[in-house]
This record gives sequence, C-alpha cells and structure tokens, in this order.
Amino acid sequence: INAEAPVLRKSGKRSSQLREEGNKAYMGKRNEQALKLYTDSVRFAPYTGEGKGEELGLALANRSAVLAQVKEFRLALQDISLAFLAGYPLDLAYKLHERKAKCLKELGDCENAELSAKECIEAITEAKLDNEKKEKFRENVKKFMNDLPKEPNATGNYAGNESSILLPRISTPNMQFPAFSDAIELKYEGGRGRFGVASRDIKLGELICVEKPPVFYLHEETSGVNCSNCFRESIAPLPSPTCTQTVFCSRVCQTEAMATYHVVESKFMDVLFQHGLKKKEWFLALRAVTLKPLSFFLENVDKYESHNPDHGLEKTSMDLYKTEDFSSLYNLVGHHEMWEWRDHAYKAFFALFFVRCLQKSNYFGAAQSKDFQLSDEELLVGSLMIHVMEVATMNSHEIGQMEAERGQNWLLGQTVPVGCALEPTLVLLNHACDPTMIRVNIGVSTAGFASRNIRKGEEITDCYSWPFDITKYEDRSPDLLKKYKFQCGCIACKEKWVTFHDLPRSFNDVPDDKINFSPEDLPHVQGKMMNVQKLGSKINQLQQKDDFDGAMSLYGEFNAAIQQLMAPPHQFYVIARRSYASCLWVKYGNKIRRDN
Repeated sequence: INAEAPVLRKSGKRSSQLREEGNKAYMGKRNEQALKLYTDSVRFAPYTGEGKGEELGLALANRSAVLAQVKEFRLALQDISLAFLAGYPLDLAYKLHERKAKCLKELGDCENAELSAKECIEAITEAKLDNEKKEKFRENVKKFMNDLPKEPNATGNYAGNESSILLPRISTPNMQFPAFSDAIELKYEGGRGRFGVASRDIKLGELICVEKPPVFYLHEETSGVNCSNCFRESIAPLPSPTCTQTVFCSRVCQTEAMATYHVVESKFMDVLFQHGLKKKEWFLALRAVTLKPLSFFLENVDKYESHNPDHGLEKTSMDLYKTEDFSSLYNLVGHHEMWEWRDHAYKAFFALFFVRCLQKSNYFGAAQSKDFQLSDEELLVGSLMIHVMEVATMNSHEIGQMEAERGQNWLLGQTVPVGCALEPTLVLLNHACDPTMIRVNIGVSTAGFASRNIRKGEEITDCYSWPFDITKYEDRSPDLLKKYKFQCGCIACKEKWVTFHDLPRSFNDVPDDKINFSPEDLPHVQGKMMNVQKLGSKINQLQQKDDFDGAMSLYGEFNAAIQQLMAPPHQFYVIARRSYASCLWVKYGNKIRRDN
C-alpha cells in the first residue's frame, strides 16, 4: 500500500510538457488533440487549495484559446476566470482580457465585453512588447470597442458547467417512501422481501420514482473524463487539487467532493486503481465510508449490530424511509449466508486493502493501528465495508450515458456504463425479465418511468440484469441465481420467452393462444392492423425529425392498438419498449455526442 505511482501524481514538469505538446497541436490546427493535451496539462498542474498555481494558470489560459475557437465561449470564460485566479503572469494578462472580451461579444454581452476591452488596454502596459507594438494593439482593441453594438443586450452569469442538474419531480410522492410516487405501495413477504405494487392504475410513461443515490462511484475507465461527483462529461473539466485521476465538471461539483469523500480518497488514488478489483460495485463500500467521518460510525454502532429485512415497513414505524439515511442502505438484502467461503475470503481481502488505503489518508486518526493488528475501530469499519460489498453486489445499478456520433440520430446511439450507485429506495422493487419500469440516469440520479400501462394491484418491477429479448432463458436464469441468489418467476421465465430475433415479427406469426380477438372481430382486424402500422410509421417519422416529445405522445395509442390484436411476446412490443426508452433517455438522460 506504500507503493507510489509517480506517473499519476501532480507534476509541474509533466504539466509543462503536456502544454507544449498542446501548443504544437494547436498551431497545427488539431483542436481536438490540443484540447485533450491542455486538459491533461490542467490535471497534472500542482496548485493550492485556493486555486493558485503557475502551471495551472498557463494550462487553463491555453485551453481557453481552443475553447473559444471551437465556439465553447462559456467554457472559455470559465477557464479565463480560473487562469486569473491561478496567478496568470501579468505580462501576458492582456491576451486573456482580449479573449474574454471577444467571448462576451459572441454571447451578446457587449456591456461586459467593453469592460474587458478596457481592462485589456490597461493590462497592455505590463506586456513585454516594444512601444510600437503596444500602441498598435491598443488601436485594435479600441476599434473592437467602437464596433460593438450600442443597443442594450442581455447580460448573464457565464459559469461554464455550473448549471445544476434538474431532476423531474414526482407530483404526489409516497408519504413514507418519498422517492416513490404514491402510485407505488410497498409490501413485505417472507421469501420475497420488500416489493412494490401499483396502488392505482398507472399509465405508460408516468414518473414513478426519482432518487439521488447516497453512494456512487465512477468507473476507473471514465475517471479523468467524466465528473467524479455527477458523472457528467465535459470537454473542459476542472482538476482535483490533490490528484490527477479525478476531474470535475464545475466548481460546484469540485467543492462538494472536496467537502466529503475526495479529501480522503485522493491520498491513495495513485494506488487504488492498480489493485485489479473486478467487482466494480465494491468500490461503493469504500465510498460509503469516505463520505462520513469515523465519528459517525462510532456514534451509531448500535444501529448496525443487526440486519432488518423489512426496514421501513415495520408496523410500529411511521418514520420516513430516507434515501440519505445510512440505515436504509445498511438494511438492504445482502444474502450473507448464501455466499461461498472463497467469496467471503475475497471480500475480506479487499476490505483489508480498503482499510490500508484509509490508513494511508489517516482516516482513523488516533485510533489508527501502529502494526499489523487492526484496532477495534478499523475492524468495525472493515466489517461494515464487507456488509456493504454484499449489499452492493445484490442491489447496485450501473449509471450510464447515451452516446451517439455527431449528426447521427439519437436512436442509433448506445447507452454505456460510466459508474455505479446504490439507490436504497429504487432497489426495493423486485426483478422481472420483462419489467414494468424503465430506468433513466440523470447525472448520478435515476428516474423510473412506467414501461407500459400498469393495472392496480400489479407488481412494479425493475430489471437487474439483461431482459428476456436480449439473453436466452437458459443463460439468464442461472446467472440471476448465481449473482442475486434467486430463481426468477416472471412470466417471461415461466413461459420461456425467446429472444428478439426469434419472436413473432408479423401479425401472421402470432400463436393462437396470444390472439386477442374473437372470430366475430375478424371484419375489423384488417383495419386494426393498418392502424398499428400507421402509428408505427408516424412515430418513426417524428423520431427521425428529432421530435421525441411528439413520438412519445403516440406510444400509448400504439401500445393500445397492439393489445387489441395480440398479447406479448412479440417484436412489436419489444420495439415499442426499446424505442420509448430511447425517447426518455434523449429527453431526460445523460447523453453526449462523439466525433466520427
């Protein structure tokens, strides 16, 4: 654990080298490459907690030039502001003031553009230029000021990525489980645990859950690219002041992380990702600890001596089931007694590794052991992490983002995982291979929408693994049993529904037992079939025009038209679910364009 990884640590020399490489790319008009190199220079630049650092200022200033050239003016302004804060050299400051003025003009803020131009004229006196060049530069800036529009225009706060993530709001939350809609009623049965049923009829697309997880962790593969705190990706991320592996999309996320987990974790980030841990969800156990001081666990140790499988549903309790309450997370199912001994040994090994990491950051303070024998406090934290590892294995969700090439329709994009999270309310819903809910990630949060019309009393289900249309029953059933310790009894498993390509694909392929009309209806069937095809074509046309709201407004009618003719499974049902989910991701979810 005492091994260092110098190549990953802050280095003014490395930052300078990367900036010089970025300069060459910029001069060669390779903006994308230059932007990446300048960002790496920003990451490696040492600086103080107040944001001071010579190499940081130079890297941010150079990156702002690329951002301005690719018309990311708000991000350029953010970098300019931070470059000044970092202590950008006075003899070069005139360049930044000029760039700032031009960016403000492009954003329509001519009043502040004029102020920045005046600051530019004042700053030119410090420049290491001869008097003739200084005077020529002043004349150019004055001409810029004279050419600014004189009519009033909008002004604003140009803070880069500072805008907060707006989550959709549930109109009528559940009184005891506020992350759920009141359309969900929670129940408990021995052998099934806690589960949710519809307390009333629910329409396709209705918002039934919104939850911001108390514990989340960015995958190693996306660390340094996506924000560690909200998982959003930025083309101009802000660095950690203490390590190079972590970046943030904004000052807000940077401040939140530095106030909690990042101060502890950054002291061992250079060794953390060298361990070879394949179970990425186990990092959630470490984050559950680093989010809180040791004193929290010592003061609440009595609460975690036993596991309560019906937590939140006790007849004597009317307390709110709070997402942020550690007890909500702790009392999730972990199936401790069903793990094999080799898995217990593996968990113990990594719990010890995490404890050693925490020692490296002096997390335990005076309670930290001085030799190989762990202290009582370290054993307590290690035991809690083992329990959270089990909980995370059974309950964690991947957090994803939709990615599509520039110019490509979003429907052709792919959702890829960037991290994982534990949502103590959302995971109370049981699994089904043809779920009644669609999950969409917004930052680190998750919103759940009804995937179809749900009748009162019907169970609300999530999909823990792959749905039936992607993975064969013979493959998914043993996988669910091995990982989640249960035998799935959903209708897709009971009837052994086949995967998408083997499903009926036309009206003529529908088996007799799945036909939803009688012989008396035959004169009207042709018209109903044509209506399905007409609605499907209209939805596709709207999606091709990027009118996803318009397309979503027709799905209820489309599903109803299908149900008049046949029962699932059928390719039409799967196409509708997948397509509707894509619309939800486009409207609400994390998404980013990639260059071809």
